[in-house]
Amino acid sequence: MLAIATAVFTYYTAWVFVLPFVDESNILNSFFLPREYAIKIPILLVLIAGLGVGTFVGNVLIKSAQKEKLKKSKKSE
Repeated sequence: MLAIATAVFTYYTAWVFVLPFVDESNILNSFFLPREYAIKIPILLVLIAGLGVGTFVGNVLIKSAQKEKLKKSKKSE
């Protein structure tokens, strides 16, 4: 996982910080996606991660409320 994270970080860093200074006719440009994806992909990943965290927190809150309701109903019996 560390190797994959390092590779992704190196690729993204080169894509964002080095590629704008390289001539467009250079062969290096064929290894990278168009630059607008350098913004779109991280935004999409942040939105998906936020949706996942929000879903997890909502699920935990719902289950916690159900357990609390079950405890109260058992106490009242």
